[in-house]
Amino acid sequence: MDQCFSRTRGQEEECTPVFTSLGMIVLDEIRFPGKAPISNVIGGSGAYTTLGARLFNSGAHSKGVGCLVLAGKDFPQPAESTLRDWETSLAFRKDPTTLSTRGLLKYEDTTFGPKKFRYTTEPMKSTPKHLQAEAHLLRSKAFHLLATPAEVVQQIPELMSLRRKRGITERPYIVWEPLPMTCTLENRQAFLDACKLVDVFSPNHLEMTGLFTPEPPNSFKPAELAGQYGSLTMSRSESAVWMPAFYELGATQVIDPTGAGNAFLGGFGVGLQRTETLAEAAAYGSVAASFALEQIGLPRRESDGDGETWNGCTVISRLDEYKSRLEEKKASSSAGEAG
Repeated sequence: MDQCFSRTRGQEEECTPVFTSLGMIVLDEIRFPGKAPISNVIGGSGAYTTLGARLFNSGAHSKGVGCLVLAGKDFPQPAESTLRDWETSLAFRKDPTTLSTRGLLKYEDTTFGPKKFRYTTEPMKSTPKHLQAEAHLLRSKAFHLLATPAEVVQQIPELMSLRRKRGITERPYIVWEPLPMTCTLENRQAFLDACKLVDVFSPNHLEMTGLFTPEPPNSFKPAELAGQYGSLTMSRSESAVWMPAFYELGATQVIDPTGAGNAFLGGFGVGLQRTETLAEAAAYGSVAASFALEQIGLPRRESDGDGETWNGCTVISRLDEYKSRLEEKKASSSAGEAG
């Protein structure tokens, strides 16, 4: 098992993960009409949020991203090698008595539009208890959960208790991604109660709408969250910030949006810690999401003496490009108002 935790004070601080996901790693089988299925595609919220955080932590900083993998006896070696190649603070736990978490993702056509998903094995869900033997991950400065309100209410106190037992008194950021099917009117109060325990609550536009109306939205409204349209973030201390997606609607670079929302959260979690502003954090998230949707599965990482690239592009150059676009739009808008 890879370790980033060190006993010396200086090294311990340097190696403390900035982000760890408690989401699942899922091995997907993807099916399109009239085509052969694609098997063992790495997916799940755990994989993609970890990706989002890892994109902004290259080189020696890669160990600053925690990665917890609960694998079964059938977990493919190529998939394991891919995750190890990211060089994160990896805790890879293989259970020889059970099968890995697997899912079937069926698309109704070849446009990556309407789809159905179901688990084909019993899901191996990560919880705070899995961190008891992983001291380096338990020290993380931020945690991501894909959970129901009831799970949040149970797991956050459990996580804090485990940290206190290790002498960790600093409160981490908690990033909560709601389980989609629980976002209903009936559960709204449970969500409000659970939100008191987290720092970031991130539903998409459909999930947010589900908490306030029994019917799905007929059209997009700019006050909601919607992946291809961008993101809306707000807090008690900052006004609402609307950020466009990196790619415009219809862009040919967009292949499969699966996992883009998860990757956004990983990038957002890192950006929020570094910049402490919603707009900057959302910029990190938007760029992270752009790498997730350029292919089926995870992006291709390559490294050499000059650094690393993902899908042939450096993350910082894409972030700079995104920020430049925002500045140009801002300048254009200001000029229009002045005229």
